[in-house]
Amino acid sequence: MNWIFSAFVVAAVIHVLEEYAYPGGFSDWMRSLNPRFAPWITARFAVIINGLFLLLCVMGAVVASKGLVFSLSVASLLFFNGLAHIAGTVRAKRYAPGVISGVLLYLPLALYAFCLFAGAGRLTLAAGAMAGLLGVLYQAVPIGYLGLSSMARRA
Repeated sequence: MNWIFSAFVVAAVIHVLEEYAYPGGFSDWMRSLNPRFAPWITARFAVIINGLFLLLCVMGAVVASKGLVFSLSVASLLFFNGLAHIAGTVRAKRYAPGVISGVLLYLPLALYAFCLFAGAGRLTLAAGAMAGLLGVLYQAVPIGYLGLSSMARRA
């Protein structure tokens, strides 16, 4: 069962490569989506956020089912990130770098992980809800940073 957490790491690397290497352009896409955030969407920001993201995925794989809520919170992050890419594509009415891996890898892997552990009787409703909430909060970190930075600049 723990293989799923290693699959998250592989999916995350593919996703980051789609966003920044091939076809890339995620930072430019983000700047065009919300110009207020543009000054803070820098290469440094991308390296820090994605570095922390990949570290989180690796930690989830290391902890695996020994820390199921934590590891499934990574699944939740992937799920909500995939949804965010779909929403961004719809909002912008054009391809968002990362949407392909988000739809083809993140959504099915995350759903499968929750079903796998719930079906095995290893995931309670409370633990699943906590993992889901943590994933939402992780997804909110870079968005919150950009929002707060934008507000501070206007003040």
